[in-house]
Amino acid sequence: MSMKMKTVLIVVGLLVIVALFNRFIIRMDPTQLAARGVGKDAHSHGDEAVEEGKPGEVDLRQPMGPEGAPVLIQVLATGMTELEMPLRPMMSSLSGVYPQFVRIEFPAPASEEFKKLVEQAQGMTTGLMINGEMIKEIPEAKLGFITFQGTPTFDEWTEQDLRLAVEHELEKAGIEFTPQVEHADPAADPHAGEADPHAGHSH
Repeated sequence: MSMKMKTVLIVVGLLVIVALFNRFIIRMDPTQLAARGVGKDAHSHGDEAVEEGKPGEVDLRQPMGPEGAPVLIQVLATGMTELEMPLRPMMSSLSGVYPQFVRIEFPAPASEEFKKLVEQAQGMTTGLMINGEMIKEIPEAKLGFITFQGTPTFDEWTEQDLRLAVEHELEKAGIEFTPQVEHADPAADPHAGEADPHAGHSH
């Protein structure tokens, strides 16, 4: 008699469990599950688009410097990684050095402006457009010019190259400024062709 009672209780218990499972799990559609928080990150606050970094994207693409500045730098970058490091920090440093002379913009990849800039840059989607050009003539450069394509991560160009480009743009515009980098151009050295007055003399 005792064994029969135990068996009945076990069977009834199993039936209750199956019924509950069937009622609350199997028949519940995905929207109900989502409403109850099933499969949702406990730290999520509702809008997944916000959680994926859109506020950070807005911050990283905020322009720097005054509108109408003589030097306009448009930063081409399709991903946030390049902006976070090294482009945004370098641009921030540059803006601090030439606050009244440089305007820096970070057009979004989906914008028409970005698409036009990529066309101007012959299809390059990462790099700098300095007053509408990605290739800048700079006498100090080994080849007489620097191409600001890609990022400075692999030393394709450096912050010094960028400062030289900015200062040459200011020189072309006839704007007075205090140079922040050395403009070493042997070809323009007035003493380059002169003989050393100490040559041939022993001391």
